[in-house]
Amino acid sequence: MARLMRLSEVALVLNVHIRTVYRMITDASLLAIQIRGSWRVDPSDLESYITKQKRQHAEDFGYCE
Repeated sequence: MARLMRLSEVALVLNVHIRTVYRMITDASLLAIQIRGSWRVDPSDLESYITKQKRQHAEDFGYCE
């Protein structure tokens, strides 16, 4: 099992502010779990989010196969 990521780690990967990551979680764009008040993200969920965003961008700009 992969180690769950803190929001600060997710923010570093995405190169965004930690508040942006929190908003992504609260608007259900990014899956996360809360453990004793601290949010954690499974690396596979982050990878899924990135893949989904790439796919959406490709569809929006006509890069689909």
